[in-house]
Amino acid sequence: MKVKSSIKGGAEYLCTKLGDVVVAIQQVAVVKGAAMWEVERKIGAGIKRRLIVSERSLIAMPA
Repeated sequence: MKVKSSIKGGAEYLCTKLGDVVVAIQQVAVVKGAAMWEVERKIGAGIKRRLIVSERSLIAMPA
């Protein structure tokens, strides 16, 4: 089930729970009416980790 969201796949966002910049990959679920997104976080040189976070914890990066 998809929920209309202002989050765009491939765009960078600040994740308030992690305190780090992440790249949104795709919406994977809906929990209690909120879209859950798979995001990718860069940890070090070439190391990436994928996590599932709520769209509420993603803030658009200023251009």
